Amino acid sequence: MSLVAYGIAIAAIAYAYSLFFSGSKGETFPPRVPTLLPWIGSAFQYMNSPSEFLANCHKKYGSVYKVLIGGREVVVTSSASVISSMYATDPGALGAHTTHIDIYEAVSGKKGGPEVYRVITQLIFPMLDQRLSRRALEDCVPTIAQAVYNRVKPYTEMQTARVSLADFINEPLYVATNLAMFGTRFPSDTYYDLRTLDVTMPERFFRVPFWPWKSERARRRLAAKYGDYLNTEDVSDADGPLGFAFKKLFRDNNIPLEAATGHMLTFLWGMHSNTSVVTLWMFLFLLHDHDALVAVRDEVDRAIKTEFGDFDTFLANVKPKELEGKSFPILTSVILETMRVIIMFVVFRIAKRDWEFKDGGRTVLVPKGEFILGNAQAAHLDETWYKDGHKFVFDRFAQGDYREGRLPTDGNPWFCLGVGRHLCKGRYIAMYEIKLAALIFLHRFEITPVNEGSKSWWPPKTTKRTLAVPRTETVMVDVRPRHVR
Repeated sequence: MSLVAYGIAIAAIAYAYSLFFSGSKGETFPPRVPTLLPWIGSAFQYMNSPSEFLANCHKKYGSVYKVLIGGREVVVTSSASVISSMYATDPGALGAHTTHIDIYEAVSGKKGGPEVYRVITQLIFPMLDQRLSRRALEDCVPTIAQAVYNRVKPYTEMQTARVSLADFINEPLYVATNLAMFGTRFPSDTYYDLRTLDVTMPERFFRVPFWPWKSERARRRLAAKYGDYLNTEDVSDADGPLGFAFKKLFRDNNIPLEAATGHMLTFLWGMHSNTSVVTLWMFLFLLHDHDALVAVRDEVDRAIKTEFGDFDTFLANVKPKELEGKSFPILTSVILETMRVIIMFVVFRIAKRDWEFKDGGRTVLVPKGEFILGNAQAAHLDETWYKDGHKFVFDRFAQGDYREGRLPTDGNPWFCLGVGRHLCKGRYIAMYEIKLAALIFLHRFEITPVNEGSKSWWPPKTTKRTLAVPRTETVMVDVRPRHVR
């Protein structure tokens, strides 16, 4: 080995030990998570299990600390007020472009960059604000409920059927929602390929090598089918309100088909992925908690009878506005509580200029070019805000403010659908889908986990590496029709 190589090795070791011992002594503020790996830092621990890594650091170092992750200096905070400030801060100070580009690249398999970010934030987001608004959805989603039920109606004529809970619930939602939003020309046979892609999204996002070839083939089939959908000669009502808007946007702005397909694939993954997993977890919690299941089912049966008259009228007429408000306080509480407990997402921003925040009486600086990570899960589980914060309490939000357009979480840290200028674009359609699933499946079916008596199905095994919501192993259930007047 040459003297130069020896010198580099010694310098690297000295740097690593300096980081390790400076972090372990706690001499600086915010404290630094120690590491022996220059540049890499704690990347392996974070990528392997983000939730576990952040929880352990929060327990050891408190509400704010600093960590090196793959060459990125990151300040981590679990303060609810700071996370709210991150959402409210102008993008010129705290930028989200790295996250948007990373997600686009992971889903589409295409290279991102400034143009990708421009299309997302300046073209697609404004269009979605209009097309997915509460008012716009009132006119385009009434067909979803009937289409969902049509997919599962054959099960009402069976004595019993053993199925995957996730597919039983989410495949009908996927097909019905896409039919309503993207019209009859949309390729409805893409559910299983999108699910296969979703399973390996954490590996794709964190650039873990050797993800399964099965996932890559699924992505290519999706890109081909979505590309064909976008590449029709005409744009018509057969494309649905959202499909029409996407096609017109891409054509009016001369977005190449390959790039447009990447954006379409990324949007559809974002639209369906977390909604489907939250819906699955909601049912898992209800099947595990008998009192919760009875309370929600009683509310659902009563509302269908008093608000709509009967189930057929409900299917034909239900709109998002009718599922808000005081008719469904327990169901709404269950959904919000499910999100609070299971969503493990983080708010990740890069400082475009020096940015400061307060932690107690001390000022924390995030220098320009470094990153800040808001650990929303720690805020959601903080027992100073939520009694028994680590537990699922189905009626936690049932007594909240249910005035139109509000969520009964006001006054508590709850970031699952974003905050301020960074609200989730699909929040209204997501809540509508999840509530529809609860009403249709709980009203029409008895669902029993296989091996329920032994409780061996609970808790379901989950993936440690995750982006936002932990994926579970397949949970098999027995489905029987309910005969409700």
